[in-house]
Amino acid sequence: MSQSGNVRILDGVEVPPFRNLNEFLFTTERYERPPFNDLPKWNNRIMSNLLYFQTNYFAMLAFMFILHTFFSAQDIFIGLIALVAAMGVAIFSSSLNPNIHTMRKDHPLITLGAIIIVAYLFISVLSSVFVVLFAILFPVLLVLIHASLRLRGVANKTTNLAERSGLRTTLMGTILERLGFSIKF
Repeated sequence: MSQSGNVRILDGVEVPPFRNLNEFLFTTERYERPPFNDLPKWNNRIMSNLLYFQTNYFAMLAFMFILHTFFSAQDIFIGLIALVAAMGVAIFSSSLNPNIHTMRKDHPLITLGAIIIVAYLFISVLSSVFVVLFAILFPVLLVLIHASLRLRGVANKTTNLAERSGLRTTLMGTILERLGFSIKF
């Protein structure tokens, strides 16, 4: 536990507490159409909500993925295998590691064969790959819609102040920074 009462995980990254369901979903007066003509304000609203409700969002993502897996487990399993194999071959094919580069140069037919086999596997189970992508991206879309529509409250603004000023680091803040979004002032 940190001084702020949040659970700490690797490298001092904090996981904030769950926000109650009433605050998260059911206060209808806290929803408003996003300001489409003011992109910086809309971006600030999304970032603030992603940081404030991050534990709820991660729980929602996990719940929806598990629920989707329950209904189509075989497609999820096959699609994940195809995606991991395709990413593995892509990383192997484009790696700048000298040992891997030498192996590709010494055994070009093995590299070509691996690319062809994985491409065939990927194309033959493309419907399962789409099921996996839907199981991941649909909950992300719902999170972004919620973060766009939900107005920020006073608690939201004050809680995010520590994250944005750099006094604490949360999991969502780390993910957003790795994706190239600046959350600092």
